[in-house]
Amino acid sequence: MTRSDIPVFTQALSRAEQDALWQWVQRQFACPSEGWQRLLLNGMPLGRLDAKWAAQVRQDWPLHQQHSEAALALDAGSWLEMADALQHMAATWHKLGLLGGWRNEKFDVRDEKGQALFALERAAFRPLGLLSRAIHINGLACCDGEWRFWIGRRSPYKAVDPNKLDNLVGGGISSGECVQTAMLREGEEEAGLSAAQLQHARAGRRCLSLRPVSRGLHREELHIFDVVLPEGVQPQNQDGEVAEFMLLSVAELAKAMAEGRLMNDALLATLDAFGRYSLLDPQHELAQWLARMGLFEDD
Repeated sequence: MTRSDIPVFTQALSRAEQDALWQWVQRQFACPSEGWQRLLLNGMPLGRLDAKWAAQVRQDWPLHQQHSEAALALDAGSWLEMADALQHMAATWHKLGLLGGWRNEKFDVRDEKGQALFALERAAFRPLGLLSRAIHINGLACCDGEWRFWIGRRSPYKAVDPNKLDNLVGGGISSGECVQTAMLREGEEEAGLSAAQLQHARAGRRCLSLRPVSRGLHREELHIFDVVLPEGVQPQNQDGEVAEFMLLSVAELAKAMAEGRLMNDALLATLDAFGRYSLLDPQHELAQWLARMGLFEDD
């Protein structure tokens, strides 16, 4: 994104708009502090379990385990053996109808330094409370002198949140993929954007999305980008996951967010852009909470 392409918004959201967004955020991202066990894999604290999944893991784990009120520790002779045992356990849950959302796609389980330890079916990440990674692209365009956001509406046939609004692009980072490769792949698949169109994408922050969900705990590191599309360029979905794209003003988008029509992770990525473009009052509780969601700034 060149300097001349950096969006400039002349008016911040009103106090009422920010209050409405803050109220929605508090409802969606309230994470209980009690009732969750730490999950240790070969001694590393890598996940978090609710009572249901802690009991299921204790019952089905085939190798050595230790558990206390605070933590459940699973041990294997190597990371390869750990990966095989977890994959087999998750596949058994899927066959028994205990685990939905099976994708035959693996994410990397990483240590505290971000180094990949092993790959595991992505459907197992929420039950085990493991940290996954995803990319989100905020699409912007200047139309008749007003900056707007490109927003996608998910296909009505999506298994998760059909018809919900989403960022221009959003998707998980597969095992073995780097962030840049995932960003280019998802940009082409979801919006029909070429590498040339994405070469000036501007990196935002990496934010932690953390919330309880029906399948366990959603813990995802969001790698956020902004891309400006020239006026007249229309995103075109390629993989059937997006029903349509629309351009929304900041006011229209803020209203949709406060009404719960936007995907939760897309909401975080959008709020990150709002903060960086001075659309939020830095003293407001919403902006201060958002600052705490940042794992660290991208270079």
